[in-house]
Amino acid sequence: MDDLVGLDRLVDNTAYLRGLESDHNKLRLQRVPLTLPKPKRFSALWAAAEKTYESLCEQQPIGRKLFQQFLLTSDPQCVAAAKFLDELSDWSFAEDGTKEKAKQRILSKFCQPQSQTFLSYLTAEDVKLCLSHSDKNGEAAMELMREATRKFLKERPFLEYMKSPFFYRFLQWKECERQQITDRYFYEFRTLGRGGFGEVGTKLMRINMF
Repeated sequence: MDDLVGLDRLVDNTAYLRGLESDHNKLRLQRVPLTLPKPKRFSALWAAAEKTYESLCEQQPIGRKLFQQFLLTSDPQCVAAAKFLDELSDWSFAEDGTKEKAKQRILSKFCQPQSQTFLSYLTAEDVKLCLSHSDKNGEAAMELMREATRKFLKERPFLEYMKSPFFYRFLQWKECERQQITDRYFYEFRTLGRGGFGEVGTKLMRINMF
């Protein structure tokens, strides 16, 4: 009798482990990231791309994200510029109650020469104007710093970005945009119901490729 009980448990455990393995494999296949395609026409994509800082690094969300990642892996000045733009974005969306604190934090971190994250491309006149506008017109101070940062980034950092793996990744995304959306981008999540007109279900997009 004990042998039969042990055999039943062995069968139950084996079935349970196989079920777990099946679920794990199914989940693994569902979460396999879609790989970005290699640009088939690198030179054609490069020639077609609008090679301006505004288009590649500001107007296109993917380009803006990749350029920011590039800056964070570059020299300290580029890192400071990336952090400034990030905090500037937070400031622009801040509510009235926190907007003033956000502005003062930006000025103390990026507009004070003694700060480790001081934007060294700001001239002495820029710093003087920013600090003079800080109490009366915070918008003017932020805009002055934004324009100085844009002027700095449009030169050497932008040229280095276009030679970096981050820009190659951008071209991969542009190649991906050219592809037709098919069912391989999705997997079946759940069947909601069946009827005379067919089956209704839900599908989920596979894990983000970024």
